[in-house]
Amino acid sequence: MLSSGVLFFTVALVAYLMALLLFLFSMLLHRPHIELVGIGALAVGFCVHGAGLVLRGLHAGMITITNTYEALIFYSWVIVLAFQAIAVTIRKYREARALMGLLSSTLAFSMIALAASPLFSQEPQPIAPILRSHWLALHVSCAILGEGFFAVAFVSSILLLWFDRKRRTGQESRVSLDLLDNLSYKAIAMGFPIFTLGGLFFGAIWAQHAWGRYWSWDPKETFTLVTWLVYVVYLHLRVGFGWRGRRLAWVAVIGFLLALFTFAGVNYLIRGLHSYK
Repeated sequence: MLSSGVLFFTVALVAYLMALLLFLFSMLLHRPHIELVGIGALAVGFCVHGAGLVLRGLHAGMITITNTYEALIFYSWVIVLAFQAIAVTIRKYREARALMGLLSSTLAFSMIALAASPLFSQEPQPIAPILRSHWLALHVSCAILGEGFFAVAFVSSILLLWFDRKRRTGQESRVSLDLLDNLSYKAIAMGFPIFTLGGLFFGAIWAQHAWGRYWSWDPKETFTLVTWLVYVVYLHLRVGFGWRGRRLAWVAVIGFLLALFTFAGVNYLIRGLHSYK
């Protein structure tokens, strides 16, 4: 259990749950000192989580992201990393920072809880020879890291749409819509080049290494390209046409839903070369 990292992931699960509750109480009770304790709990969970990933990787001899359990565990860690990288830029906005902490801990807790369910085996599985490749590790880790930043943009965009709707009905918004719009843009601007490297460039190199061709229009490859194009459209509309606010938020939402479907749905709903469980 120690070498597989399961004990570390369990401790991280508890830490994320504590952080989730502390951030929630901080927002409900308007107590900044509770938020600081929540940040500490989130940091503990993140570090223990990362240690578990390192131990599991050392045990296998490579980064282990070759089945759904391992992908969920890694994805949840990356989401916390991405949220906190963006949160550094909004330190003076306490409400937004607390919201970021609440949402990142909620997502991380939910994904680890799902991974720990009876649906997936937690013990390391023998890695197929085709999957023992550093190009695969780069491909998957960079693609998921990029999607972690897309998750930040998704949450920021959902909040923007929610607060915008409240504002339109005459209710006061506790968080600046411009701040949420800028958070979404920053997250996508940071995640897009990483996703491009991992999802397309490293993915094509690994495909050549594994199957003898750089591109085969496999369903996962196709949906990755479609997802990438949606974010190209987002950046083009933002930078080239100056779009902001509600219209652009919907593009970010659609992009992340496509990314989620590409990450998990394609494997189970559409048969192809990437149908590894």
